[in-house]
Amino acid sequence: MVSFKSLSLAATALSWASIAGAQTFQRLGTCPTLGCVFPPDQTDFLAGQYFDIRLEVHAPVNGSEATGKTIPDSNFTFSIAKQGRRPQSAAAYFKVAEPALERWNFTWYEDLFARDAKTPSLVNVASKIYRRVALYEAGEYTATLTYNNGQKTTASWLVRDLATARKTKNIVLFIGDGYICLGGGRLAARLIAHKTVNGRYQSKLQMDQFPVLGHQMTHSIDSFITDSANSATALYSGHKSTVNALGVYRDSSPNPFDDPRFESIAEIFQRLTKGGVGIVSTAFIADATPAAFTAHTADRGQYGYVVDTFLNGATNYTWSNWTGPDVLLGGGAEQFIPGKTSYRGQDYYKLFAGKGYNVVQNNTALSSTPNNAKTLGIFTTSNLPVWLDRNVYKQNLLRGNSPDGKKANATDVPGLKEMTLKAIDILNARHRKEGWFLMSEAASIDKQMHTLDYDRALGDLLELDDTVKNTLAKLKQLGCQRETLVLVTADHGHGFDVAGSVDTKYLNAQDGDRKKRGAIGTYRESGLSQYVIPGAPQDTGSGLQFSEGAAFPANWDPRYTLFSAVGANPDHRENYQVHKSGPRLPAVNTSAAEDNYIVNYKDAVTGFVVNGTLPVNNAQGVHSLTDVPVFAQGPCQELFGGVYNNIDIFFNMAACLGLARSK
Repeated sequence: MVSFKSLSLAATALSWASIAGAQTFQRLGTCPTLGCVFPPDQTDFLAGQYFDIRLEVHAPVNGSEATGKTIPDSNFTFSIAKQGRRPQSAAAYFKVAEPALERWNFTWYEDLFARDAKTPSLVNVASKIYRRVALYEAGEYTATLTYNNGQKTTASWLVRDLATARKTKNIVLFIGDGYICLGGGRLAARLIAHKTVNGRYQSKLQMDQFPVLGHQMTHSIDSFITDSANSATALYSGHKSTVNALGVYRDSSPNPFDDPRFESIAEIFQRLTKGGVGIVSTAFIADATPAAFTAHTADRGQYGYVVDTFLNGATNYTWSNWTGPDVLLGGGAEQFIPGKTSYRGQDYYKLFAGKGYNVVQNNTALSSTPNNAKTLGIFTTSNLPVWLDRNVYKQNLLRGNSPDGKKANATDVPGLKEMTLKAIDILNARHRKEGWFLMSEAASIDKQMHTLDYDRALGDLLELDDTVKNTLAKLKQLGCQRETLVLVTADHGHGFDVAGSVDTKYLNAQDGDRKKRGAIGTYRESGLSQYVIPGAPQDTGSGLQFSEGAAFPANWDPRYTLFSAVGANPDHRENYQVHKSGPRLPAVNTSAAEDNYIVNYKDAVTGFVVNGTLPVNNAQGVHSLTDVPVFAQGPCQELFGGVYNNIDIFFNMAACLGLARSK
């Protein structure tokens, strides 16, 4: 009997995709037959981009796909053919040795009934993987896996025909994570921060002033709702993937680090140009959006590993020679302090310092650190505090979240603007000649939308817009505005919108949920925004500090607020008022044995109950299908108009940087 490594996928089956006709649970993404090719059918490549090829032959032991053949064919073959040419074996085509055969097995549930009955299907697997190959000639290719006495799985691949001439020296890519921007989110931010007179805005969001606006579709490779890991992967690499996967196509192997990978734009840019790379986030820095630049794993939760890849690159297989970012700024000290949550218990502050990084842990140190040295800035444990708490409700900063792990309060914390402007100074000082690439993420738009804390989400969206404004001014000051492409987009959206206003004084005075709903005003009764009073200065004595010309609400707690909501939510209570005591927790678990979330009795106590639309094991809101906008300004801006796929962001940036290589 053949011995197989064992893997149970039952607990994580929702992240996996799919046999033909399967929906909730799927055997393996993009593999409707029993022969699997990764990269799969309909994959596009940048010429010269390194990638791996994983082949799998499945032999279901039980379930609807079982054929009676329980040992997978180990004599499968694989060929590559450019259009109009004869096929060659992959080993001959890429001039590499034939890889060793691997075997394992896994289980999965075919549907919800099988899950409830705890009757998983078992699949045995034979596999090979070709590591670090590349296609250099533009055009169409056919990849063919032949197995089980002549059965074939065919993948059509396209190497895009992109010019190699470089058109921009630098790129700033802003990611408003979960940016609620196509529908009500951006409009709500505009409404609460910009004054109107007789229905006409007197000023605009900075991003609304960009010359080019496009829209990108965000769906993942095997589901139409995405998460931040595989959507960031698509933006940075041009390859779609599966929920939770970073820089890889998820295979069925039990090892989260051996899946077939592909290069990100940061890896390609540094390898080819020796230019600078900067990564900035208001999240813990190992979170999915920053992680997708360097991590290659099927499990985005491997946070310690992610931090190690920032410093050392992917080291478990031969890959690009990554020398580290020039600047890395964010939260997440728990992955740097030596202990259970750091990679192999190591001290990553010390390891970064050992490779020449200046290590800073507060805003004062960040502002004074030299621009000519590599810089690591980690300012809190977990995520950085949001704009609203840093600037308005400052008592919420007392969280025992100091980056040294001593549980003091981190109060001298930079915001997105401070981190972004310093990152530009460092990148420009170190790589003015070679050019640079900066990603800056406003992460807590998403994190606050998940918990239905719309005020904090909108505050961080406005902080993003203010950062964009100040970035344009910084680029002009440095004399590099004309040679820098600036993009503002998102990785996905939330189903958020505004349908009217709420008289919170009236709502709080009513008894009973149905009477409280009478406080909502729609159409004509929605009235006007009370967050910015016409003629009033931005700072009304509340201690708020703004950049010159910045637009934020003067009053975050007006009587008349926004009647806003998301389309998918847990059970919760709404009173439509700002949560002054800190970030919101809308639902709480009632069971220690299993997740069963109900209304948090401490949240929005003067409001009325809103019944949930999600399964009861969901504690917060979820992502939505919405397209998200792409604002572009600078060289190649014309490439970003229209409606297109999220992978096209990568290919357009690569074309503008001239990263395609024909040999």
